[in-house]
Amino acid sequence: MKIAHMGLRTTDYEASIAWYIEKLGFRLLKKWTAGELKMAFLAPANDDSFWIELLNGGIGETKQDPSQPIISGYQHLCIAVAHVDETLAEMRERGVNVIREPFDVPAIGKRCGFIVDLFGNVIEFAEDIG
Repeated sequence: MKIAHMGLRTTDYEASIAWYIEKLGFRLLKKWTAGELKMAFLAPANDDSFWIELLNGGIGETKQDPSQPIISGYQHLCIAVAHVDETLAEMRERGVNVIREPFDVPAIGKRCGFIVDLFGNVIEFAEDIG
């Protein structure tokens, strides 16, 4: 098995597509609708093996109560990069909110840092540090 894509529900379809393209350099692969449900596949600039599937509308469209903690579900998406510090510096230049500065995790041989997208979804960048 290998991961093919991650579904990410959004309340603003076009703004989410634009954010992933403009801020992270993702490519829009396909947009389509099924009834009231709008969907799009986006892929990182240099990786065709993983996609984000954005979903908007349709059955089950609800908003998370921000006063309640997330107790289950996806916590973050991790994207492998060559240099976390350089990636976060570029994200800042693009106006992206960095929520955790780079830090080393020797137990797994990674250097990590975190951002959030326009709706507060957490994205981790991780590089191998050996």
